[in-house]
Amino acid sequence: MLRRVATPSADVALSVAGQPLYPGDAVDGEVVVTPRDSFVAALGLVRLLQTEVLRIDSARDAVPQMMVPGRRGGRRGIGPVFVDHVFAENMPMENGVVQRYPVSVRLPVQAMPTVKGKHARITWEISASVLTDADWMPSGNSVLSNLARGRAGECTQEIVVFARPDGTIFGGERLPDEPQATREHRRVILDLMLASSKVANGGALEGSLSIKPQRSFAARELRVELMRWERSGSKQARVVESSQVLQRPAVLTAGEETNWAFQLPVPDRLMPSVLGHHTFVGWQVRAVIARGFLPNFTVSQPVQVYTSPVTAASGF
Repeated sequence: MLRRVATPSADVALSVAGQPLYPGDAVDGEVVVTPRDSFVAALGLVRLLQTEVLRIDSARDAVPQMMVPGRRGGRRGIGPVFVDHVFAENMPMENGVVQRYPVSVRLPVQAMPTVKGKHARITWEISASVLTDADWMPSGNSVLSNLARGRAGECTQEIVVFARPDGTIFGGERLPDEPQATREHRRVILDLMLASSKVANGGALEGSLSIKPQRSFAARELRVELMRWERSGSKQARVVESSQVLQRPAVLTAGEETNWAFQLPVPDRLMPSVLGHHTFVGWQVRAVIARGFLPNFTVSQPVQVYTSPVTAASGF
């Protein structure tokens, strides 16, 4: 037979030091516990929790929507990544007496950065809990006595993990410091050069485009674009985040090389380049010779976008 035991309560507050956090960094803070009852707390626990959202299409997406009412698609969390730190055990608590505990817990070296996109989403939380003995206790000796602990109090807050500017993409591929991409089409050679392979959110990518026509032809416009791909499970999106028209319309003469300088602003968002278990965010600079109803001439170069704590995107 089970008997109900009232769980004591406590107010738990958690403060975290304000320094920017990157994979492998220590998260330092303080836990303040104000008991509302006198009791002995079994455990004081701080947990870092990473959640990667997996967005999936439901099986009924294959059926006409008019035949299946209700919401289509779905989302669920991937098995979370967490790190635990015990800051106290068997704590005597006295009603109204404030207890303070310094805490420090380290992010995994391979921790993925915070991502907040249309589909892609990776978040980090830190929580502090004060745990007591089981809320439901057996009247006799039983294995059930170890199955649960009551929660006297808890505090949770979101933290941002920033991405380092390491010049890598796609899970480790390293980019040159000043990347260059060349593509030869039947009528023209496009040469795209960038001043850097990496840029922070809220910054700008600078470069130049060289066009060497092999034959004379007309184009609707010449432009460069900053493109973002994001994917979470089966949900994906491709977005032109910024663009600059170099010439509209354009007449390209055989043998006459032309050069344009450009600058593309990067949106101030928490959308760094990342390759996770079910999450992908990639960035690319693309030059386009648009020819109306004819196929476009293009050249593209991947870049790394990292997140910086000095921008507005460091908030939530």
